[in-house]
Amino acid sequence: MGSSKRKLKFIIYLILSVSFIVLSGRDVNSAIVNITVSDFIFSPASVNVMVGDTVRWTWAGARAHTTTCDGLSPGTLLPPGASPWDATLDGGSPIFNYVVGVEGNYSYICLFHYLSNNMVGTITAEAPLPVELTDFVATTIKNEVILDWATGGEINNERFEIQRISISSISKDLNPEELPFQTIGILHGNGTSSSVHNYKYIDRNLRTGIYLYRLKQVDYNSNFIYHLLHSEVVIGVPNKFHLSQNYPNPFNPVTHVNFELPEDGFVNISMFDISGKMVSTILNSGITGGYQSVEINGSDFSSGVYYYRIDFRSASGIVSETKKMMLIK
Repeated sequence: MGSSKRKLKFIIYLILSVSFIVLSGRDVNSAIVNITVSDFIFSPASVNVMVGDTVRWTWAGARAHTTTCDGLSPGTLLPPGASPWDATLDGGSPIFNYVVGVEGNYSYICLFHYLSNNMVGTITAEAPLPVELTDFVATTIKNEVILDWATGGEINNERFEIQRISISSISKDLNPEELPFQTIGILHGNGTSSSVHNYKYIDRNLRTGIYLYRLKQVDYNSNFIYHLLHSEVVIGVPNKFHLSQNYPNPFNPVTHVNFELPEDGFVNISMFDISGKMVSTILNSGITGGYQSVEINGSDFSSGVYYYRIDFRSASGIVSETKKMMLIK
């Protein structure tokens, strides 16, 4: 029960503490937000916009007026990094446009000429997500995980980095600030697009355990945001013994052999030449049940056909199997 509580707390922490940096401009579906300025009123007085939108004041009165937002004048508030403005609206210049470049809250004043009172307006700017992720799901087939996700729109999207962490390998004293997520693959993005795009990544040859995945979406300016897969991915124990063909095959000089153990037992893997002489012992030890893998290095052997044999002894009995491989130098 204690382990389950720690794991749940750990996942909730991840979901709540996902950090991101957003873009400073919007290239797709930017909007123009209109404000009409009359002699004693402007409408609407408060607007909500997205970063990259244009706020447009249009003069429709008889008196000239000045709109100001510099963060210094009384009644004005400017987010850090935002550009100030001070513009006069009259018959000669009836329109003033301001492109919102920074998220945050803006308060500006409108001073009508010949009048001492100011009107105060507000702009609330939110930053658009660089990628609108519409789905992110995982499907398991034996010890493979298939990750699928889609985007409803992309802004300046350079790539997705697929990252994974094994919860099984984390000690009970979790330190979420130092989680060793590892990048296991990269898929290129579609730059700036308003179309739907589908992505797929297959994570193969996983060992038995519990995993979490996340996507690190990176733009061409090195800004990034994380998208966390909100469910654990469990790779269980296989229900029967199986020995896979080595890969790559032919190989030079390294190849890998995967095997599946339905229970704990003792494993011996040996390498033989074409005459049947044993030339190497690859593995000879107790192994826990699950999906396993060993590496065979042929650096010390000449080119030719070889065989590898696995002997698996467990409480259920003894199983042996042999397969052929080819070393080409």
